[in-house]
Amino acid sequence: MTPRERVMKALDRGQPDRVPWIENDIEEDIQIRLMGGRTDFTPGELCRALHIDGFGYHFPSGQEAQDGQSVQTTGKTGKEGWYYPNRITFDFTPPWIAEMGTVEKTGRTYVKRGLLTSRDSLALFDEFLPDPDHPARYEKVAEWLDKYREDFAVFARIRLGSASTFESMGLDVFSIMMYEDPDLVKEVHRRFSEWTARVLRHLNRMDFDFVWANDDHADNKSSWVNMEMWDEFLRPYQTIVVNEIKKPWIFHSDGNIFPILDGLLTLGMNGVHPVQPAAMNINELKARYGDRVCIVGNIDLDYTLPRGTEQEVEAEVRDRIEKVGAGGGYMISSANSITDYCKVENVRAMSRAIEKYGSYK
Repeated sequence: MTPRERVMKALDRGQPDRVPWIENDIEEDIQIRLMGGRTDFTPGELCRALHIDGFGYHFPSGQEAQDGQSVQTTGKTGKEGWYYPNRITFDFTPPWIAEMGTVEKTGRTYVKRGLLTSRDSLALFDEFLPDPDHPARYEKVAEWLDKYREDFAVFARIRLGSASTFESMGLDVFSIMMYEDPDLVKEVHRRFSEWTARVLRHLNRMDFDFVWANDDHADNKSSWVNMEMWDEFLRPYQTIVVNEIKKPWIFHSDGNIFPILDGLLTLGMNGVHPVQPAAMNINELKARYGDRVCIVGNIDLDYTLPRGTEQEVEAEVRDRIEKVGAGGGYMISSANSITDYCKVENVRAMSRAIEKYGSYK
């Protein structure tokens, strides 16, 4: 099977020739280290080097590495940076409407403070959000798809609007406003969701194989909302987005989403990612929901990939393939993404282990 066929078969809960490996992101710094210091490699070259079955994030394109938050925000470059990307990217996420901070030691950016804290602040949507119908980004990405897709599965990354609402309001403000001004919360989410829905009308016409929706809903203990809150404050606006998705899609949320998973699955996603080991038991997920959704992820990013040994990586990969991969409907992946603090030797050990144990007999 081709890598694309392998991924699409697993997303359909089938059993391909081997367990596919797909990552939501591989940060640019570790991309460069994995490629021996090169910055001018193509997406296909990176996939072949690791035996990964697809891609859909961003690449250094001959430049110095940037972290993902920098790539996905227009905070420094303005809307023109979204319309005219200067490096290969398959991201179509809205910028955070937030004050961004930078870790001095590493240069990593983060959301320091959400700015959508009142009705007056809604005017910031016009300042921050690019025109979702501007043709320039779609035209450039279409060129990259034609040039680099080869026989890999290629995905576009979006948001359903929820993560944008959480981060751009701040979880504290979001939580308070659900009680003090629920209509403000709903208006913020509606605007983010309608923006993505317009983006999707363009993506549906492009040569993407599937969509990856990144919307964290939880920490390691539990979801940030219960089912009643999800049904009132999130579901109606997430539905605006999913009604426009015309391709298979994966839902991403870190943390323990078991408390709201029955609701989330009604949105119709084909896959659930990343199944953090510290938050969710993947064997329980497979037993309860494996007949309804493809499971993606679970190779530990807290210890195994950044701090473990190569032997521990191999053992964990083998365990997940044997237990969760049985019968198909599983794609192996890190329990979030391949971050720049992972050990290069452990990422390569993961690749070797998938090659060693991943084939279906």
